[in-house]
Amino acid sequence: MKNLIIPVDMDLNSTIKLNPMYPFLLSRDDLSEYVGGFVNWHKQSAIEISIVLEGSINVTVLEREETMEVGDGFLILPERLHTLKPHKDAKVVKYFTFIFEPSLLTGFKGSFFEHAYYLPALSKQETFFKFNIQDKWTHPIFEQMKWAYDHESEGSPAFQLKVQRIIQDVWILLWNNLLSKEEDGSRKHHNSRILKMIEYLHTNYSSKFSLSDMATHCNVSRGECCRYFKKMMHMTISEYVMEFRVSKAVELLKSTDLAISEISESVGFSSQSYFIESFKKKMRLSPLAYRKFLKENPKENSLSR
Repeated sequence: MKNLIIPVDMDLNSTIKLNPMYPFLLSRDDLSEYVGGFVNWHKQSAIEISIVLEGSINVTVLEREETMEVGDGFLILPERLHTLKPHKDAKVVKYFTFIFEPSLLTGFKGSFFEHAYYLPALSKQETFFKFNIQDKWTHPIFEQMKWAYDHESEGSPAFQLKVQRIIQDVWILLWNNLLSKEEDGSRKHHNSRILKMIEYLHTNYSSKFSLSDMATHCNVSRGECCRYFKKMMHMTISEYVMEFRVSKAVELLKSTDLAISEISESVGFSSQSYFIESFKKKMRLSPLAYRKFLKENPKENSLSR
């Protein structure tokens, strides 16, 4: 029970920084180790290519949701708001991810590779791309990524150079078979609209606010505000606010000695009993039990991968 969470800013940008000298991370993930059993909503400047090792996982990128099984892989491009949750009653979900900045793929800014094979992908309407080991063209992708997974402990310059070559080889395969076949489109409208809604919730979560005020702030009707938010985030506004309030309470339990009643009030719950009920529903522990767990397991008090 590591209680991991992707640290984000007010706009849900991940604040995890990759090493600028070698902007690559091989992340080995088990959803049971994340707060609430899922990866929280976030986006980042990095590219993510993942392979499912065990169980089944729901990947949601704005309004699109796909279920990934063992042997499935998926690509999430930069600036795509996304979350990952276990599919239905999957008890164990494990996967690994190549996380890397575009510079590791394209070389220098303005390069031929950037203009021919990377920038066009960013204008695609598709939010993410799925591939499966059953397709013959994907076999080299799985073989090369699995090689990096098995040899990561080497950490030598030769290994790093091989990983960069693997990333470029994998990208060319994805480009030829997936990325170049999609229609161009724009995602800016959807991104700016949902982010404006999220910004409002993050600014006002600790106080009582009305749906009418939120709708006015976002220049939509009350009904459209609810419909659009649920379409894009796959949860209601109240469900999102509850999850966000609990996540802020987790941060306070980790970083302060505030009383449970003070935390409940500061994150916007109307009563302490409702706070405890909501917290336990998400964390499977009461706030007091969770704080006790953190004190007994200080190494588990982590905010990043």
